[in-house]
Amino acid sequence: MPNFRYQVLDENGKSSTGIIDAASVQDASRKLKGDGKYIVSVELDKGQGIANMEIGSKKLNTRELVMISRQLASLLSAGITVVRSLDMLYQQCETKRSKRCIGAIYEEIQSGRSLSEAFKDQRDVLPSIMVAMIAAGEESGRLDEIMERLAVHFAKESKLKNKISAALVYPKILFFLTIAITVGLLTFLVPGIAQTIKDLGGDLPALTKFVMGVSDSLVAYWYIYLVVIGGLVFGFNTWKKSEVGHAQWDTMMLRIPVVGKATKMNAAARFTRTVSTLLKSGISILTAVEITGASLDNVILEKKLTEARTEIRKGTSLSKSIKNITEFPPMIYAMTAIGEESGTLDTILEKAADFFEDEADAATAKMTSAIEPIMLILMAILVGTTVGAIALPIFTMAQFIG
Repeated sequence: MPNFRYQVLDENGKSSTGIIDAASVQDASRKLKGDGKYIVSVELDKGQGIANMEIGSKKLNTRELVMISRQLASLLSAGITVVRSLDMLYQQCETKRSKRCIGAIYEEIQSGRSLSEAFKDQRDVLPSIMVAMIAAGEESGRLDEIMERLAVHFAKESKLKNKISAALVYPKILFFLTIAITVGLLTFLVPGIAQTIKDLGGDLPALTKFVMGVSDSLVAYWYIYLVVIGGLVFGFNTWKKSEVGHAQWDTMMLRIPVVGKATKMNAAARFTRTVSTLLKSGISILTAVEITGASLDNVILEKKLTEARTEIRKGTSLSKSIKNITEFPPMIYAMTAIGEESGTLDTILEKAADFFEDEADAATAKMTSAIEPIMLILMAILVGTTVGAIALPIFTMAQFIG
């Protein structure tokens, strides 16, 4: 059951606060009154405080969404009531934010609101596709089927994201290893060797003087480097989150060779999968396109799908409305047109999604294969330059001694 944070006064007027486990606000109030307390306030415990602060996005990740959808589907199909299902789900939640979300929904249901209204109040935490499908499932009386469909959808989306993340692990390791080795050489190795060379009175080449200068500045003013790097990262994130910066970044991700192919294939897979899932749940094509546009995480494609939605509202078919979206593979238009002609658009798009997910895997693997040699070349240049700057004067003095 959810936890509730309370403030009460005892018979002497002394104030106290705490947390109580109860089924609802009314149940918590009844328990507190039973102990002879005067209630000042009772509210759902949302985990305030530094110890309970969430770092990062407030939205639930796909793993949490799969768990919620799958368990709710199982409980509801077993004939368990919505309230009892939410109570049991709350006990199973592993993260604070998912527990807080389900607890809030549970409390809304207890206060008399519908399930769709309770989920809608959590739209800052839950994806719009889930909110829309819950409403459709509640209206049609097939909530258990809808939840199972959501679980499958989020599981496939999670699988696609995990494949992309796994493919990028090696390039990331190479990047950080390159930086660590270079900084380590400049900070620990170069100063000692440079001092030895100076003591021997060797004539230093220009490259060695340059590397030694970088090393000296890094050791003496490392905090300035940290501030500059932090400022660049902050500036980049601020630019990327701005309206203009976000649009420029998304445009760049679509146009860069190799990376653009992977981005387009991933967008195509998510578009076909999401529209198919929504149509199978009884969502209108207009709403499906709107929700899908917001889920692609690309403002360029979202804008174009908004324009497509306007065309659909005028009576244009989905296939014709997306025909001019050149960022999508032509196959999407062809398969959508076939689906509309045969009356099996949801099924056709589901098959298309399977195809584009395979294409996205292949494009991501190709992108990774292109990044790896670039990182190796960067590592060779940075480490080779540092080692070469150290070796040059040593070789020069060795020849002089010989």
